[in-house]
Amino acid sequence: MKKTRLKVIALDFDGTLVESNNIKDQAFKTIFSDWPDHQKTMMEWHLAHNAIDRREKFRYFVKDVLDLPDQDDLIVELTKRFSILTRQSIIDCPLVQGVSAFLENIHCRLAVYLLSATPQLYLNEIIEERGLGKYFKEVFGAPIDKVEILKKIMATEKISAGEILFIGDSPEDQQAAASVDIFFIGRRSERPLDDSTSPVLPDFAKIKDYFCKYYDEFT
Repeated sequence: MKKTRLKVIALDFDGTLVESNNIKDQAFKTIFSDWPDHQKTMMEWHLAHNAIDRREKFRYFVKDVLDLPDQDDLIVELTKRFSILTRQSIIDCPLVQGVSAFLENIHCRLAVYLLSATPQLYLNEIIEERGLGKYFKEVFGAPIDKVEILKKIMATEKISAGEILFIGDSPEDQQAAASVDIFFIGRRSERPLDDSTSPVLPDFAKIKDYFCKYYDEFT
C-alpha cells in the first residue's frame, strides 16, 4: 500500500479493541447447552455468522432450528440471559495490547468511528463504563449493516475510499471493507482472516508500527 493521507478510521469492538470474543462464545455455548442435540450445530452457525447480533441469532435458533414460530418470549428470555452472562465480563476484560496508546494517538488527529454487532444501548453502556466514549465521533451498534454504515460515514465525512480505514477481526469485517473498496487491517483473534489481501497483525502495538510506515499522520 502506498503512502497515503487518512481522514477516518472505523473500528470493530469485540476481538478488535477488547478481548471479549471468548466471553461471548462461552455465553452462547452455555445457553445452547440447554439443547444438547443442537449445541454443536448452533456454535458452528454462530461462529460462521459473527456479524449477526445476538437477538437475531436466538431468533434463528428458536424459529428455524427449534421450529417454535410463536415463541417470541423465549427469544427475549435468551437474549436477556446472554446479556446477564456477558455484560460485566466485557466491561472488565482487558483491552487488546496497545489499544489505549493507539486511541490516544489518533482520536485528536482523525475522525474515529466504532461499529459493532453489539446492541446499541448495551454497547453505549459498555463504552461509558470503560471510559472509551471520548475517542469516538460516533458509535454504531446493532441492528447494523456494516457495509451501509461505512457508506454512511464516507458520505457524512465527504471522503473518498482511499481516505478511510476499517480495522476488524472477523471475515465479515474484511468482507465489508472489500465491499466498499476501502483499506482494511485485520487484528488477529480467533476468527479466520485472509492475510493475502490485507495485513493481519496481533495487536495495536504492531498496528501502530504499520501506521508509521504507511500513513502521513503517524510520521
